Amino acid sequence: QAIEEGFDIGILPEGQPNPTPELGLQPVYGGAFTLARMSRRPIQMLSLYGLHKMWHPDGSMGCSQRQMKVRVYPQAERMYKDSEEFATTFEAVSGTFGATGRDLPKQELQMWLDGTMWQTELARRASVETTKQNQEDQRQPEDAKIGQMN
Repeated sequence: QAIEEGFDIGILPEGQPNPTPELGLQPVYGGAFTLARMSRRPIQMLSLYGLHKMWHPDGSMGCSQRQMKVRVYPQAERMYKDSEEFATTFEAVSGTFGATGRDLPKQELQMWLDGTMWQTELARRASVETTKQNQEDQRQPEDAKIGQMN
């Protein structure tokens, strides 16, 4: 209902604040992507640094710090094509800020936000897959020779 009424909503794609951001993100869930797609609204990405020192999800840790950083990234007109694209972008952008309190280098950050780095990532994945397939194809004749000898 809030979305239908024009309100923005905040979602933690990890499902909760990350208690150990210095170790990397927890699994990123696709709920933010699904809501954005269903509502036909863009995702406004933001990152938090220091929240893990103010609150712990299991309640075992008291507040050791009262300061945190919030980074709101420029609104992109970008609509993510699928949850994997969103999750990978979120991991690169928010994961870096959440762990260090600093953004990626300016050009790399802009490429993630505008989607060009995602295209680079897809090309890299395709290249890795092609290399694996070529290595597998080269092994098959050797395996066949070994099978003929037995």
